[in-house]
Order: sequence, then C-alpha cells, then structure tokens
Amino acid sequence: MSSTQSPTRKRGFTLIELLVVIAIIAILAAILFPVFSRARENARRASCMSNIKNMGLAFMQYTQDYDERMPRTTTCGPATLETGKPAGSACATGGNLHLWHHSVYPYVKSPQAYLDPSVNKDWDGSYAARMPFGFNLGLNGVALASILTPAETLVLADSDQSMATGNFYIIDARSDGTNWSQPDPRHLDMFNMVYADGHAKAQKLENWRAQVTWTGSCSTDPMWPKWRPACQK
Repeated sequence: MSSTQSPTRKRGFTLIELLVVIAIIAILAAILFPVFSRARENARRASCMSNIKNMGLAFMQYTQDYDERMPRTTTCGPATLETGKPAGSACATGGNLHLWHHSVYPYVKSPQAYLDPSVNKDWDGSYAARMPFGFNLGLNGVALASILTPAETLVLADSDQSMATGNFYIIDARSDGTNWSQPDPRHLDMFNMVYADGHAKAQKLENWRAQVTWTGSCSTDPMWPKWRPACQK
C-alpha cells in the first residue's frame, strides 16, 4: 500500500499578532520621530551658528576700517551701495537709505551668509527683503572703546520674524510690539548670538529680556548692561 502525506499547511499571523506588531511599530515611531526632529534642528542650529559667527567676524572687519565704530542701523549712501541692489527711500540729507546689513556686506560677500535654515527667508541683498538676524540697537554706531564688557555684550542674534510691524532687522532687550524685535528662540527654545568680542553662543530668551522698558537712561534691570554700553561700569 502506498501512503500519501497531506501537504503541510503554513500557519499565518492571527489578527491579534498583527495588531501587536503594528502597536510596537507605532510606539517605536513615536519614540524615534522626535529624536530625528531634534537631530535635524540641531544640524540647522549648527549651520545658523556658523553663518552668524561669520557675520560677527564681518562686523569686526568693518570696525577696523571705520575708526573702530560699529555700523549704524541705517545710513545714507549711493542708490545701490555695495550689494548692487536697490536702496530704500530717499534720505533727508541726500542719498538713499540703507540698513546695517548692507553696510557690512563687503566683508560678507555673499547673501548665503545671511541665512538660517530654520527660517524660510532668503535675503537677496535688497532693501525690503527680510533677513533672519537682528543687530543690537544699543550698539548703533558706538565706539568699540565704549564697550567695557565685550564678552558679555550682544551684537547680533536670531531675529523675531513673527512681528507684523516694527524693525525686524534691529533687536532690543524689550519690545512692546510696535518698536523693536527681541531675539527669536527658534532653535529648540534657544537663539544663536554673537558677542562684541567675536565669540558665538546659543542662549535662552529669558536671560536676555529686560523687564523694564528703555526710557533713555539706565535702570536697575540687570539686562541693560548686556545691551547698552552706556549702562556698563
């Protein structure tokens, strides 16, 4: 007699097993996706830090050519200045209005340096285009000799792009919503900045925000010496 063997049946996954596998994948994704997101933002922050540090070096070069003085927030010059882009409105004293980032452009030499990968704004060199960095209003045209604590004085920082009004290219320790921007903590709740001695660092906004509005004279608020040389002793 010949005997025949019935074919072996392959056992498939049950519905419960499939649900368990899907649940495990979902848990792993929930754990790993934030890690990947932070890793990407850390890479963007590093790129921004490199660019803003180069901007700080451009400021140092500028001061050596202009009697050791910081650039002014606005200045009058030829129609296109060094960027070859149209300037702003006409100046009352003659010429056309330019912003601080036009003044330091010859030392930067590329709009790519005015770039933060975390901000979808590419400065093209023109007057009206927004840019991701802001210049400390308190250093407007000041002499380097008047900055007594350069290692603690802010020059440039990530600028707040959310303001509907105001000067986004200038930053200050206090903003009432109509005047100047504050630093923008867009890199994992921190902002990149450059000090007057040239070194760069990431900081938290609460360490740089004054509680007392500037009234033209120094107050007891400990933030103002970090922003204005006139308050340094």
